[in-house]
Amino acid sequence: MEHVDYDLWASHVQGLLQDFAPETEKILELGCGTGSFALAMRQLADYTYVATDGSERMIKVARAKAEMEGADLQFETADFTDFRVDHPLDAVLLLYDGLNYLLDSKDLARMFDCVFRALRPGGVFVFDQSTPANSVNNEALMEDSGEAEGFSYVRHSSYDPTTRIHSTVFEIQVLGREFREEHRQRAYSLREILRASRKAGFECVAHLEDFGHDEASEESERIHWVLRKPAKA
Repeated sequence: MEHVDYDLWASHVQGLLQDFAPETEKILELGCGTGSFALAMRQLADYTYVATDGSERMIKVARAKAEMEGADLQFETADFTDFRVDHPLDAVLLLYDGLNYLLDSKDLARMFDCVFRALRPGGVFVFDQSTPANSVNNEALMEDSGEAEGFSYVRHSSYDPTTRIHSTVFEIQVLGREFREEHRQRAYSLREILRASRKAGFECVAHLEDFGHDEASEESERIHWVLRKPAKA
């Protein structure tokens, strides 16, 4: 995801941690991909940071990138709907639409339960989501293309407002080789996330629009959430 400004995103998340969980030291990142966000976070603070992804291939790339940069980061393979930790955490992160890849509300509930168990009392879960409004309002999301030296892609997307499933196909050419990727995401409403998180036991500290500090609504296209495990949980 070379078009993603990971430094900007990391700065925003770091700001949320400073505002709502300034004592944070131990962080677990879910759905870390090739580790770009973890590496950006490392530049901002000296956390004890473990990053996980369900793809062993992604984790291998992340470890190689961290080694090249001399970054003291731990990368592990894990399913974020079924994981456990050895010691309670101060914060768990799930960024860049990771939550939207959970197509079933039962998987969403399992994810919230896992995160709740992993956090210490008072710990926070920071994540973002793409909403139905994002898929409905942005026609540019449906067709896109780009190219650079030795690389090109074409993206075709469709959105079903009944199921709220956003499907995307990437046709990619890299150095003459062709690849095809298919992605399916579910656009959850603000109300659904609030209900599912509360059922798991979380308190909602903040739900903010996009990368700002205004309170989000059902019309927001991207929402950043800060949930807290109650101190007496």
